[in-house]
Amino acid sequence: MTTLSLSHDYVVAQIDTLVNAILSPNAQISIKHISEQLNIYYEAMALLSDDELDYCNTINWFMGSCYLVCGNHYPNEFIWDRANTERFVTALRSYQYEFATDIVSFANQERRNSRSLYRYMSYFLNKYARALIVRVDIKIKAEFAHLVNIKTFYDFMDDFNDKVGRKRGCFEHLRGHAWAIEQGVETGGLHCHLLLIYNGDKRQNDWFLGDAVGRLWVEITDGMGTYFNGNTSKHKQSYKRKGTLGIGMIHKDNPIEVDSAMYTAMYLVRPEKYKQRLKAKMSGRKSFGRGI
Repeated sequence: MTTLSLSHDYVVAQIDTLVNAILSPNAQISIKHISEQLNIYYEAMALLSDDELDYCNTINWFMGSCYLVCGNHYPNEFIWDRANTERFVTALRSYQYEFATDIVSFANQERRNSRSLYRYMSYFLNKYARALIVRVDIKIKAEFAHLVNIKTFYDFMDDFNDKVGRKRGCFEHLRGHAWAIEQGVETGGLHCHLLLIYNGDKRQNDWFLGDAVGRLWVEITDGMGTYFNGNTSKHKQSYKRKGTLGIGMIHKDNPIEVDSAMYTAMYLVRPEKYKQRLKAKMSGRKSFGRGI
């Protein structure tokens, strides 16, 4: 894989993984491996860096440490041999306190989001006798990932959320919704977890709704998107056997169903999902949102 063939999202995901490995407590990573990674991803990041994006701290620390070692050398002229790599590691490890703080800050933000989502879900589950819960994950197909950066993904999401707000078609009788955009650890693939809350007196076929929402996403993305419908009979049976069925028809007077629905919703905002956060965002844009 040449530098020119690497996508922006893949590169930032790989750099984030490398920085996490170096700065984590009791890290065990060889200088040889770090050198190999630097010889691939430093030049790629220098070429793909976008001034219009806000990068997460791990990416900024990586590039700052690289610049400190490289000086005035152009990225394509610099060789990351053992000596240079060791200097890079020393520079990067000066951020270990900030790294620990960054993880705590992320967890605290997710806890705030969790409280907000919990209050939001409680309103619907306590107010109405029945709520139909639908969970859909939407993403971009791997073969088109290099064509869809975070800016384009947000454009798709804006179009999608506009249709949610109109409450027509597959969103008719929708009472509430929440979403969380994340990034894959291995490939850097962008994806969004959706939670949809329908009027249980007006809507019953949750599998059909999940499929319709997914097909709408494919249409919005001109066929570049794909989806996972969590409301199939197979998946619901699996959850039911475990006693954790929190999707489909949820009845207000069934505490187990209500608790399971809450647990399902909280997956969108788990504090331990630090590595799945967005590595680059558009200024002012959020990675989590819910209805009013």
